[in-house]
Amino acid sequence: MRDLVHPVRLVVAVTALVAVTACATQRFDGPDGDRLFYEARCGVCHVPFAREQYPAAEWPGILDAMAPRAGLTKAQRERVHAYLTAR
Repeated sequence: MRDLVHPVRLVVAVTALVAVTACATQRFDGPDGDRLFYEARCGVCHVPFAREQYPAAEWPGILDAMAPRAGLTKAQRERVHAYLTAR
């Protein structure tokens, strides 16, 4: 019997693909651009954390773990880091 992709996994994969594609075509300019970018990219897999949830010193370690999963470039990771640590 052929292995079939579980329907829930398929829905999650398609949703993630659509969200990442939308991020690639959407502009994140303006005063809320960094926040919108963070929410769009990190919100694909989970509810984005409030930046106050962790001290600024903890965000680099979190980003080291999560940025590859989100497919962030070095510049995008730096943008997210700047947003999360701005107080």
